[in-house]
Formats: sequence, structure tokens, C-alpha cells
Amino acid sequence: MRVISKPNVIKSMAKHPQWRIGVQLWLDVFDDGTLMFESFQKLRDVWRNHSGWNVDRIPASKLVEQHKKGPLDVYVFDINKNEARIISWINTTNGTVFYCDLFSHAEYDKWCKINK
Repeated sequence: MRVISKPNVIKSMAKHPQWRIGVQLWLDVFDDGTLMFESFQKLRDVWRNHSGWNVDRIPASKLVEQHKKGPLDVYVFDINKNEARIISWINTTNGTVFYCDLFSHAEYDKWCKINK
């Protein structure tokens, strides 16, 4: 896998230093050129094994048009247990991770109301 928009990940860590360790862990896990997934369950298992936290998937078909990135599903990674969420699109075909944003739990709830 290869994380696109690493500068945005770094900006998020600077903006939210309380979640820096969790975000850095996410970046270390998913910016690995040898890592590929055949299924969502495998991706979930990798994240759980590294962090102990959850990841959810929102199918592209459930997103509003303005938040779609083609046919790519949105993946929502828990950071620091349930305190924050990383929103990303993952192209499992070519192993590309597009970083969208880092939200607090409350900000993520607002994002969901607008984008789903």
C-alpha cells in the first residue's frame, strides 16, 4: 500500500498532537509497499493486530456524490481507541490509500450526517 497526501497526514498530526502517536502508527502500517489486501476482513485484522482499534467501511454507493472518489469505498479508522477517526479511500486493486482527514468523534458524526 502507498499513502497519498502524506503532507496532509503530517499537518493533521501537528494540528492534533494528542493523536499524533495513533496517526503515526496508521501511517507506518499503511505506507508499506509490500502490504496488500484481498478483503476488508484482512485489512481490519491488520489494523486490529497493530493498534487494537477498529476500522469500518462505507460503500461508495452510500456516499453523497461530492464525497465519492470514483467507485472507492471510504474506510474509517479508529485512532486512540474511540477518540478520533481517519477517513480515507482505499484502492485495493493497486494498493493506494488516499488520506482524507482526521476528525474527533463528534466531528466524524457531523461528517456522516453530511456525506452519507
